[in-house]
Amino acid sequence: MWEKIWAPSPKKRADKAALPEETIAYVRERLLSAGTQIFQELKRIDKGRLGIPVYLSIYGAEGLALTGNLKQMGKGSTEALAQASALMELVERYSLFRFIKKTPFPVFSYQDVEGQALSLEELFGSVEDPDEDQEASRLFWDYVRKIPFHFARGLDVRRKKEILLPVYWFWLLYEYNGSAAGNTYAEAAVQGTCELIERHTSALASRSQNPFKKIVVDQISEEARGLISCYERLGVKLYLRDFTFGFPVPTIGALAYDPSTFPARSEIVYTAGTATSPERALIRALTEVAQLAGDFDTEGKYLESGLPKYDTLEEAALVLDFDGEVPLSTLPDLSSADHREELEKLAQSLADLGYNLYLLDVSAPELQLPAVYMIIPGIHFRDRIFLSPLYQLVRTVALWLPPEEALAILKDIAQAIDRYYVTSYLGQVLAKMERWSEALEAFETALKLAPPREDVPALYCHLAHTAYQAGQLDLAEKFAKEGIERAPLPEFFNLLGTIKFKKGLIPEALEAYFQAVALNPQAAVDYANIGACLLALGFDQEAEEYFQNAQMLDPTLDIERFRAVKTKERSGHV
Repeated sequence: MWEKIWAPSPKKRADKAALPEETIAYVRERLLSAGTQIFQELKRIDKGRLGIPVYLSIYGAEGLALTGNLKQMGKGSTEALAQASALMELVERYSLFRFIKKTPFPVFSYQDVEGQALSLEELFGSVEDPDEDQEASRLFWDYVRKIPFHFARGLDVRRKKEILLPVYWFWLLYEYNGSAAGNTYAEAAVQGTCELIERHTSALASRSQNPFKKIVVDQISEEARGLISCYERLGVKLYLRDFTFGFPVPTIGALAYDPSTFPARSEIVYTAGTATSPERALIRALTEVAQLAGDFDTEGKYLESGLPKYDTLEEAALVLDFDGEVPLSTLPDLSSADHREELEKLAQSLADLGYNLYLLDVSAPELQLPAVYMIIPGIHFRDRIFLSPLYQLVRTVALWLPPEEALAILKDIAQAIDRYYVTSYLGQVLAKMERWSEALEAFETALKLAPPREDVPALYCHLAHTAYQAGQLDLAEKFAKEGIERAPLPEFFNLLGTIKFKKGLIPEALEAYFQAVALNPQAAVDYANIGACLLALGFDQEAEEYFQNAQMLDPTLDIERFRAVKTKERSGHV
């Protein structure tokens, strides 16, 4: 089964095992031959101002329904490389979501598969408890062996042997980070591994209180020089920093802004690139900046991912400053002429640092294109691994086991320990079962168990939604408003709009939905909610414009149930 991972994968161009034109032709053919409306079109979105091509790959109806995304993005130093990148991003994300959502993973307890599965010690060590809650850790060990997990057959890359991996445990920690598609399995595996290292070093950089070393660009190819010249031609200020943090492959942090358009029509862009060689890491960082920057002339805003987003140069002072210099050519280099050799080196070098590298084959059978999901237990992604192992165990149970089974486990744990997250997830399971009064009681109890400040808004969101479902509209409104006082999230305004609509207070509902859209302009459902309110107020033409906007954002959204407001009151539209 795993021989395909170790097939020769010689590089042809730009660290890929095929020329970009070959990739474009083959991937297009595979997508179209699948005949399932996965892919719709490629579309160039940059205006040419910066001169680094950026493309969108647009999902078809099935791809949209599966992933929840309208599009993926790709970039490259040439138009062909950007097109190939965008296509592969779509293949990667579609394949991964299909694997996660449609695979009937076998369910075992650890006591049934010990010796065949990832060790419990490594599972325990994949998260870091900032509170060092010893009682919770002991309870984790009391329960973990007997709780059912969904397992996927994976590969221990260094040992080249099969292993069972608790797939949803890591999906909750990393989501799509570590996934990749490629011309070969080894190519995809190297890319996915480098992405995980990039996320880890970006997390370390985000928490650093000290300036980084400035990268002095030396000994670079025409491709890299051409990319840098794009920034120089526009007068874009570019700051390159060393984010490698002792890892076996280099990570380059890149911060850029255009003095001629900032802040009126551009942003400070801050991102990073990791690859097996210093030059490829530089190229990745430079093209990633281009993808986020919108040519440094746009009304759009990019969403921060692995690194923080700065609104002012003062906020970015730590990155603008530097502590010494390092030539690009002296950064770590694990590159080889063949991806297979790079993958072997990566696995061994990570093991030398105490990390194990695992691989899941997530290729979609209908596409027959290599796609992988790489896992490195203990690697950081923002702050997502900083939680108690019991917390991670509880949420894995609550979100992925059948509600009746999860309820019995969580009730048992809740009797053994008072922790807000246990009671909160107990409430979520009860809500799944539509046991609204019991769920409401659980969420109210969780709120009394000293949750950390950052988790309080989510609890109020659960409280408001559950009270609404229980028919307690005044209580639901109270919780929604208290949530807004703590964090003005779009979810609260959506809930408030729904509550007001249910009460017949249409103008107030409309105002709440407008606030939700202002906070999250990509939320199709709230455009439809606005349309429903306008329709109820007699503004049919204006309502239709909002329905069309909603349909453009999400073609799968059932607009007719929102239009039905003209003849009958909807039961709810969260």
